Amino acid sequence: MGAVLKLAFDAVFPILTLMAIGYICRRAKFITHDMIDKTNRVIFRVFMPTLIFYNLYENDFSKFMDIRLIIYIPVAVIAVIIISFLLVPKIVKEKNQQPVIVQAIFRGNLIFIGMPVMEAVAGKKYLGLMALAITITIIVYNVGSVIVFEALRKGKPNYKEMLHGIAVNPLIHGAIVGVIFTVPHIPVPDLVMEVIKSMSQVATPLAIVLLGAGFSFAATGAYKKQIAATCFVRLVLVPAILIPIAILFSFNNYEIIVVFATMCAPTAIITYTISQQMGGDDVLGAQLVAYGSVFSLGTIFLWIVVLQDYIPLL
Repeated sequence: MGAVLKLAFDAVFPILTLMAIGYICRRAKFITHDMIDKTNRVIFRVFMPTLIFYNLYENDFSKFMDIRLIIYIPVAVIAVIIISFLLVPKIVKEKNQQPVIVQAIFRGNLIFIGMPVMEAVAGKKYLGLMALAITITIIVYNVGSVIVFEALRKGKPNYKEMLHGIAVNPLIHGAIVGVIFTVPHIPVPDLVMEVIKSMSQVATPLAIVLLGAGFSFAATGAYKKQIAATCFVRLVLVPAILIPIAILFSFNNYEIIVVFATMCAPTAIITYTISQQMGGDDVLGAQLVAYGSVFSLGTIFLWIVVLQDYIPLL
């Protein structure tokens, strides 16, 4: 049990520390809101695609890939979208809050939280498989977000905008290039790989620091019920349903951990941006991102303890 608790602590502590550093730097005015926005754009457009490429190329996913897993994860996300889409409007009456909550339930922070958790509990060996799963899931996220916001606002989904959003997503670009180089084993010069490796190592810690720096707990009182219910569904209920189903499907341990890392991640940061751009309650979106990220450190710790029999590093 001691080894399990240590591994859980080791997985959560770096994330918590980096977030705390970011929050302190923001309070000390070393980091400004403008700096956060601009740096996040650089991370999203430059460093994260490089990280996706590097993980696919260096950790050949084809050695571990089970087509069932690549089908299961997006299908599971689609199921969450459909169920939350049907239930949330019956519970939440404010129309501008409905799509925000639905998206907060199905859209996880896979890059900044899911990937580091995967590496912490399974090592670098399976990061290629995780990167592939993230790529497919992000496509589902993008399509789902547009449909949910348009439908709940009683409009029609803008399919042209949806396809454009997928086509220009830098993370998908990084994944496509990674697959092109990985599957036929196209060699990349060592000097180039050293640059790519250095860039990939910047992405996650800097992103987590900025995540902490961007925290805002203002206006919490008005959204207590929405925050509590949404965080519970996202961090506890969704993984409590989808992880056991993955176990029943007899996935290997590392595949179960990919499902865990995908489903345990808190609400994605982009939830706030999409809410702002598509007419949702962006203040609620910011609260769900902030509190979900904090609460997830505790739920991830507990999930690691619960899933100790399936963790490759134990």
